[in-house]
Amino acid sequence: MKKRLLVADDEQSMRETLDIMLDNEGYDVTTVENGAEALKECETGDYDLVITDIKMPGMTGVELIEALAGQNMEIPIIVMTAYATKEQAIQALNLGASFFIEKPFKKKEMINFINRALKMEELIRENKSLKSELSKGAGLDSIVGTTNEITSIKELIKKVAGTESTILITGDSGVGKEVVARAVHNHSARTDGPFVAINCGAIPTELLESELFGHVKGSFTGAIKDKTGLMEMANGGTFFLDEIGNTPPSIQMKILRAIQEREIQPVGEQAARRVDIRLIAATNENIDELITRGDFRKDLYYRLNVINIHIPPLKERREDIELLFMHFLKTKAAGKPINPSTIPTNFMESLIHYDWPGNIRELENVVERCIALCSDGKFTTALLPEHITSPPVEKLVSDSEKIIPNMDEIEKAYIHWILTQQKGQKQKAAEMLGIGRSTLDRKIEKYGLDDM
Repeated sequence: MKKRLLVADDEQSMRETLDIMLDNEGYDVTTVENGAEALKECETGDYDLVITDIKMPGMTGVELIEALAGQNMEIPIIVMTAYATKEQAIQALNLGASFFIEKPFKKKEMINFINRALKMEELIRENKSLKSELSKGAGLDSIVGTTNEITSIKELIKKVAGTESTILITGDSGVGKEVVARAVHNHSARTDGPFVAINCGAIPTELLESELFGHVKGSFTGAIKDKTGLMEMANGGTFFLDEIGNTPPSIQMKILRAIQEREIQPVGEQAARRVDIRLIAATNENIDELITRGDFRKDLYYRLNVINIHIPPLKERREDIELLFMHFLKTKAAGKPINPSTIPTNFMESLIHYDWPGNIRELENVVERCIALCSDGKFTTALLPEHITSPPVEKLVSDSEKIIPNMDEIEKAYIHWILTQQKGQKQKAAEMLGIGRSTLDRKIEKYGLDDM
C-alpha cells in the first residue's frame, strides 16, 4: 500500500516539483498552499508524512506543527525553507519536526529524509505496540496463581480494564491489592499515563488532605510553597487509594467530589482544578460495618464499588503457595547458587500447611529470609521461622478436612517439631524423644525427614 504524503508550500512551482518527484518514487501525494489547508487535510485524512514550508501566509509551518501537536496527531514532519536560521531550525525540531531541510535541495537529499522519517515512525509505532503488549502481559503475569479464584480475577481485569469505571479491591492485608490495581492500569488505555498510589492508613489524618489534593503557599503553618497533590499528579493515568477505610468523613466527601465532578480543590485555594484520573480504591476493612458505625459515607461506597474485585487470603488457595514461592525465589535469588529442584519436600509442606496471616507479603519476606540465611545454596526447614515449622497442636487437625489425623501423622509432626527445636541434631532429638538414635533414624527415613 502506498504511503500518503502531504505537501504544504505557498509556491506553486515547489508543490508541482514535489508532486512529480514523489509520485515517481511511488508515493501518494496531496499538495496544499498553506498551513490551514494542511491542518484540515490532516484532520480528515490519514497521512503518513507531512512536508511543510516554514514561511507561508496565514498559518506558518511552525504554527502547523504546534497545531498538530496540540491535537495529538503524531505524524512525522519534514520542514523546508529558503529562509534558514538556526533559531527556526531549533524551534521546528523542538516542536516535533523529524528533519529540517534548506531550499534548494537535491532530490536524493529529500528522498533520504523521507525514508528516514517514515522508518523512524514505523519503529516508534512498533515500540509503542510492543510496550503496550508487554505491559499488559506483565500486569497479568504479576498476579501469580492458577486457582479458580485467581483465574477469575484475571478474567475480570481483562473485562473491566478498558472501562473508566471505579473499582474497589477488597481483601486482607498482604494479599496483593496494589498488584491487582497495577495490572488494571497496565491493561488499560491509560497504561502510558502515571500510576500514583497512596496508603491512606500510613499518612497522619492532618496531612492526608494536603497529600491527596495539594495546597497553596501560606494556607497553613508550614505551607512555605505550593504543593501539587498526588491526585493531580495522576492526571491522565490511574490513582490508587489503598486502605481507603482509614480516611475521615471530611476527606471522603472530597474524594466523592473528585469522582463525581472530576475536580479537586487544594487546601487554601478557592478555585477547583480539573483532573482526569481513573480511580481504584482498596480496603481490608468491612465497609458495611464502617457504614453502620458512621465511619464511612454510604454514597462514596456506592461510587467506589461499581466493580468489586475480591482477593482471597493465601490460606484459601494453598495450591498457589508453591508457585508464589518459586516466583519470589526466581526474582530475588539472582546470582545465588540455589537450585529449586533440590528444595526438600518437607520444606514445601511446611509452607503449604502454614496459614500465612500476613498473606503474600509474609511469604515474600520468608523467601528473602531463606535466601539471606542460605550459605551453601541448599534449602532446609532450619531456614524457616519456628512458627512455620512448629505449628500449634490444634493445627494438627486439618483445616480443610476437619478430621483427626492418624497416629503416624501425629508422630511425624512431633518428630519434625523436636528436630527443629534441636536444629537438626539427631542425637539430642533422640534423647528428647526418649528413643534410641537408630530408632530415630528409621522413623526419619519412614517419614521422609532426611533433609532435616
